[in-house]
Amino acid sequence: MTAFPVVRLEQVSVRYQVGSESVLGLDGATIDIAPGSSMSVVGRSGSGKSTLVSVMSLLRRPTSGKVLVDGHDVMAMSDAHLARLRARSVGTVFQSYHLDDAFSAMDNVMTPWYFGSPLTRRQARDRAASLLELLGMADLTRRRPSEMSGGQRQRVAIARALFSGPRLLLADEPTGNLDEATAGVIADVLFSLPSQMGTAVVVVTHDHQVSARAERRTRLVRGNLSEESAEALPSEHGLGRAAGATSDV
Repeated sequence: MTAFPVVRLEQVSVRYQVGSESVLGLDGATIDIAPGSSMSVVGRSGSGKSTLVSVMSLLRRPTSGKVLVDGHDVMAMSDAHLARLRARSVGTVFQSYHLDDAFSAMDNVMTPWYFGSPLTRRQARDRAASLLELLGMADLTRRRPSEMSGGQRQRVAIARALFSGPRLLLADEPTGNLDEATAGVIADVLFSLPSQMGTAVVVVTHDHQVSARAERRTRLVRGNLSEESAEALPSEHGLGRAAGATSDV
């Protein structure tokens, strides 16, 4: 039996108002995200990337079209049902890490636990510790974000996004605040997750070096999505180490 896509967009369009002007953020976008796959979406500023992220992360309902999660049409769901589905199915990582500097790395990763989880505190701490170890951060569990490099903070943010076991990890410009070498390490971390955890990964970026690491590459232009061939992208990505790399970046 064929598995449903983790997320499917069918002819999704989004219109919103900017002052008196109606803006088309997405224009008939159609795409499937297969379980345990990786995909990148490249687009310039104003291409519709933010709108796409908000739809795929189940934060925005489209103006028209369908959004399906594991075959279920989210357009028919109540807000409460949609919120529960979002918490269970989608983890999101942003360009800005959104970590709490009053908390250690461990406590930041555990943040979703405080909003409702069947795990005990001990189980939650064990899960957070396992995720940090997977991402090469086992020696920094007690360190606060202000005591970390940008790459280390992004790894903590990735671990937090994975805490609830989502089937999809959506990364929105995850390397935008990082230097080239550190961006390469974070790209290695993200694109190792499908094989290491079975998590589907979608990276939305303007960086072709990062985009080239994905199994599938798509381009977003004025709200339109189109598949790209590997030949259309730079062949020399020069990216860094895998997820088990040391935690100095």
